[in-house]
Amino acid sequence: MKVLIPNIATNEVKYVFHCLLEEFLGLRYEVVISDSVQDFQFIVGKEKLIVKNCFFVTDNPEEIYSVNNIPQEINKAVLKINGEEFPICSLYGKSDLTIDNGVLTLGADIVASTFFMLTRWEEAVNHKMDAHDRFAGEESIAYKNDFLDRPIVNEYVEILWALLNQLNIAQKRKIRHFNIFPTHDVDHPIMFYSKLSALKGIVRPILKFISLWDGLNYFKSFLINEDPFDTHELFMELAESAGVKSHFFFIMGGGHKYDPVNLLQHKKTVELINKVKKREHALGFHPSYEAYDNSDLFRKEKIEIEQALGVALTTGRQHYLRFKVPDTWRIWEEAGMNWDSTLGYPSLPGFRCGVCYPFPVYDFSARKKMNLFERPLIVMEVTLTNYMRLSVKEAQMKVWSLMNTIKKYRGEFVFLWHNSSVNSEKFKKYLPVLRQMYDLDLKEKPF
Repeated sequence: MKVLIPNIATNEVKYVFHCLLEEFLGLRYEVVISDSVQDFQFIVGKEKLIVKNCFFVTDNPEEIYSVNNIPQEINKAVLKINGEEFPICSLYGKSDLTIDNGVLTLGADIVASTFFMLTRWEEAVNHKMDAHDRFAGEESIAYKNDFLDRPIVNEYVEILWALLNQLNIAQKRKIRHFNIFPTHDVDHPIMFYSKLSALKGIVRPILKFISLWDGLNYFKSFLINEDPFDTHELFMELAESAGVKSHFFFIMGGGHKYDPVNLLQHKKTVELINKVKKREHALGFHPSYEAYDNSDLFRKEKIEIEQALGVALTTGRQHYLRFKVPDTWRIWEEAGMNWDSTLGYPSLPGFRCGVCYPFPVYDFSARKKMNLFERPLIVMEVTLTNYMRLSVKEAQMKVWSLMNTIKKYRGEFVFLWHNSSVNSEKFKKYLPVLRQMYDLDLKEKPF
C-alpha cells in the first residue's frame, strides 16, 4: 500500500500515519511525498481512497500551532461502510463519505484530528489552568463538545480499516485484546511510620470533623500493628485474579508542600517493596510535584529512587498529574523512560488523548516523533469520589460504561487507585467500584 502525502508538514503527517497504520493497525505501507497532491491518498492496487486535508496547508509551526486553529465546528455523524455503521467525530473537515468513479473520498480530516488529540498541542496554546497549573479538562474541546467519553482516534482507526477493506487490502490488522492496567501512585506507603505520625493519623480525622470512625479504626489498626495504608496486598491479589500485573509508582518526596515524606528507607516500606518484587508486580517512578518541568530535579530523583529500590525504573506517572506538553514528555525521554501514564484529567474521566491504546508521543516543538510512549489514564478513583462526587452506583455505571467502550476497541483500561484510598470510611464504600475494575468479562452490570 502506498500513501501519498503533500509536501507540507511532512514530519507531522508521517507521525500520524505511523500511529494509525503501523502502531494501531500493524500494516505495511510506503509514504510518498508529492508536490502534486493536496489531500492524502491511499493506493491499494488500482483502488484509491482520498482523505481530505483541511489543516496541514502550511509548514510554518507558528501557523500550525495557533490558537486560531483550535477546532471551531465539530462534525458528528454516522458513516455507513459496507453495510456497517461507524460513528465519527471530525474536528476538521466534513463527516461525509462519497464515491466518484470508484474513488472513495472521506471528507473528515482524520489526520489533523488524530494529530490534535494525540499531541495535545491544544494544551500548549490554551493557557487556562487549574490551581495546580494543570490544563483544565473542562477547557478541552473534547469536554466542551461532549466527546470526552469517546475514544475518537479509535473510531478513526476502525473507519480507516473498513475503507481499506473496501479497497481489498490484502493485509491483516494487528490482533488486540481488551485488557485492564491497574496502577497505584504510592504517595504514602504507610501511615504509622513513627509514633507522632500514628498520633496525627488517628487524631486528625476526629479534630478535622472528617470521620470519627476513621480515628477509631486507625487506633484499632495501630493496636494490632496493621497499617491502614499498606493495602498493596489487596491490589496484587485482585490483579493476580485477573491475570495482570499491578504497577506501583513510588515517590522520593520533595521540597513542596504537596510532596509527601520520603519513606523509601523505612523498614515497613522496604518490606512491602520486597513483597511487590517477590510477586513479580511492577515498580515505577512517581516524580515529585515540581519535577514535571524541571529536568535536573527529575534526573536527581530518578537516580536516588533507583538506588533506594535497587531496580532501574522506566515507567511511571507525574505527581498530582502535573504535565506540560511537550516539555514533560521530553524530560521523560531524555531520562531514558519507556512510557508515562499521566495523561488523564484529574477532574474528569475519559479519553484525554482520544485513544485507549499506548502510543508514541510527538514533540511538536522539535517537530519529531519520540521514542517515549504514552499510556493514557482513563480514570482515577479521586476523580469519581472527590471531584465528581458520584455515588457508588453512579461511579459503577461510569466505570462500566468506560470499560465497555474500551472493550469494543480491544483497548487498555488504565486506572489509578491510591493505596491510601482504601481503608477510610469514605473510600471503603467504593470498594465495589475497585473490584469492578478487574472484571475483564464485564458480566455484572451495576444497574
